[in-house]
Amino acid sequence: MIYAKNNIMINLEVKLPDTPGSLVELIRPISKNGGNIFGILHFHDKKINDLIPVNITFELSEDIKELSLENIRKELKENNIQIENITYGNEKREITVLITGHVFDTDVLDTIKRLASKEIIISELHAKFTELKEVSNVKLRIKFPENMTKRELIDELRNICKEKQLFLITG
Repeated sequence: MIYAKNNIMINLEVKLPDTPGSLVELIRPISKNGGNIFGILHFHDKKINDLIPVNITFELSEDIKELSLENIRKELKENNIQIENITYGNEKREITVLITGHVFDTDVLDTIKRLASKEIIISELHAKFTELKEVSNVKLRIKFPENMTKRELIDELRNICKEKQLFLITG
């Protein structure tokens, strides 16, 4: 994909009410404020309390980015559209990993707190609970800060896993 030199890609994660026209209410402010929409992912299967998660990727001119985003945020709020996250650029600031071993016996809460101290957020944790002393597989969806590279995040995870004798699988 080729992007214009002075444009920036933006990924906007929102929760939309499950009502007719909600998607239009999301698209309209982006288009009205100079956004060129590249794609929309609409997750009906993950609906919670009548809210549907939606990811929309669009491009804005670097020159108008700040003002446009301010206007988009304001209009979305007026339309009762809940903004979950906004990321800039082409790099996604999120990865999914699998940790195998005695994850619960080695204090998974400690692992989460240690990551959080570095502004690393566990946005999802999926596990099949077993006996505390049994081997577990835990899938983590992790969001990491702008000032951290993906490599630094994986190194941090590897250090924790090495210390706790856990096995880390990354994609």
